[in-house]
Amino acid sequence: MIDNLNNRLNKFLKNEKISKENFDDLKNVANYTDFDEKILSWFRCIQNFEVIGWRNKKMTKNICQILKSGESIHFYSLFCPSYVKGNGATGFRTDDVGNTTKNGLKKLMEITEMTKNMGFLCDEPEAIFFDVALEQPEKTVFMIDDLKKNIENFRQYVPEKMKFNVLSNKFPEIMDIIGYTGIVTKPLPIDDVILNRIIERGKKFYELFGWSMEKIEERSKVIASSEATVGTFIRYRMPNSIMIYTPTMLERAQVYSGRYQENPIAILIPKKD
Repeated sequence: MIDNLNNRLNKFLKNEKISKENFDDLKNVANYTDFDEKILSWFRCIQNFEVIGWRNKKMTKNICQILKSGESIHFYSLFCPSYVKGNGATGFRTDDVGNTTKNGLKKLMEITEMTKNMGFLCDEPEAIFFDVALEQPEKTVFMIDDLKKNIENFRQYVPEKMKFNVLSNKFPEIMDIIGYTGIVTKPLPIDDVILNRIIERGKKFYELFGWSMEKIEERSKVIASSEATVGTFIRYRMPNSIMIYTPTMLERAQVYSGRYQENPIAILIPKKD
């Protein structure tokens, strides 16, 4: 039976040689979709877009269910504020936004257009500005005018065929739950393995601000708790949606599924240009 599936996939690929990892990925898709060639073709295109190795079987299965549903697919991305970098620096950029943000908007539009061109129903993609759980809130909460300027600068780059929303407007309850300061839940919504990955990876970023290890660990717990809470809203309020992940810290993508790692929300991580 495995040989038969391999043969069918080779025929579908017209004997194109691809990596074992991508081939095994397509085998999973074939099993989850009863060999739906339209969905297989979509995943084959996505393999050229995404960072290899971050989408596990559970995530793949959930994305397959969204594609099979026949309902309109909602692609979206979450965008964090652009902060001023430098040892001891505090505050938001008011001159422009970063390249990570610009690239994220580009990828969100590209993947949506590709999906539409392949015959899937799609909503307008949505750019959501993550305006809660700010960095160093004890200082930045007094710089809200600069945050508003950062949001205005961001909006200038949002394409015409893309929706724009601020997270606290899309889900008003989030400001009451998380606020500008963020939260730390007990127990944490992720296990120690994921938390330690975030801390280790975060060190490289927060060194730009001259942060202590204690401060990095505390911020990592705020990130885990706050983003998992946002993920819960996404899970129940945006059921037929797929996140196009934009931050550079890939380890944080798992956080949005929180305690539900066995049933993760759908996320794709595109390559950076």
